[in-house]
Amino acid sequence: MKNLSFYKIEIEPDKNKRIDQLIASELPEYSRSRIKNWINRKDITINGKPCSPKDKILKKSVIEIRILENEELDIQPEKINLNISYEDKDILVINKNPGMVTHTAPGHFLGTLQNALLYHYPNLKNVPRAGIIHRLDKNTSGLIIIARNLIAHNSLVSQMKEKMIIKKYTALVTGMVTRNQIIRKKIGRHRINRLKMSVTDSGKEAISKIIVLENFKKSSLLDIELVTGRTHQIRVHLSSIGHPIIGDDLYGFKKSAHNHDKNLVNFLNSYHYHALHAKYLCFNHPITKKKIIINSEIPKSFVTIKSLLIKNYAKS
Repeated sequence: MKNLSFYKIEIEPDKNKRIDQLIASELPEYSRSRIKNWINRKDITINGKPCSPKDKILKKSVIEIRILENEELDIQPEKINLNISYEDKDILVINKNPGMVTHTAPGHFLGTLQNALLYHYPNLKNVPRAGIIHRLDKNTSGLIIIARNLIAHNSLVSQMKEKMIIKKYTALVTGMVTRNQIIRKKIGRHRINRLKMSVTDSGKEAISKIIVLENFKKSSLLDIELVTGRTHQIRVHLSSIGHPIIGDDLYGFKKSAHNHDKNLVNFLNSYHYHALHAKYLCFNHPITKKKIIINSEIPKSFVTIKSLLIKNYAKS
């Protein structure tokens, strides 16, 4: 039996974007064509009324979306090893490897975290998106919370909405970041390259807290806490201040910036990930309400880059 998922999204007025564009920015794992099909099928309503894909939001509105999970994607369980950082009968916390896509989607039918979860935990077919509460980009590693039942799912989704889940990351970036700072820059879909996000006055509020942990020659190790959780937020914010994440070609990383270190460049030639790791989670257990704090190990490739940076810095 296929499962229904329901989403309720509060949208601010935006006379410049169509409703299908706004929903696509809220649910980036679904294609625009798929969203249009839902609208035409009347599975999406604005303030309780059917809408058209080209409609625009002229006042603060509530969008409700009814999704029949797996209606277009036959999501197959797949035997893929998982790194489990925490587990009980209600929740899991997975330490995702870099290179793994979080959700199954067109172009990514196999090899995803969702495929793996459905293999190891078949009952997750009864929970929206196999219980995945939040996502990480394919080339970002780190901690992801999984709800094992609907009660846990509803509680954790509510905590996400109320910004009660604390998420911290560590990143290696190009250039020496000289001070701790809070980046407050709105983020929206890039107007030309739809695969990218960008800093834009018409975007949504986005806040990132940046702490400098260590400086190397022409690079820095940072600790980042997300106050908001926009798509590609850390990547966009760091790029916007001139410090793209090592390995993040989409947002401006250039290997040539590290030509002074041949060993590092040689390693980066075969490195296809981002030096960005979701290292810390703090949230309330959905059932017991006890505070859960999880820390994770940094991937070996991340450690290798850091060690090469340290060696080069020591020589300078």
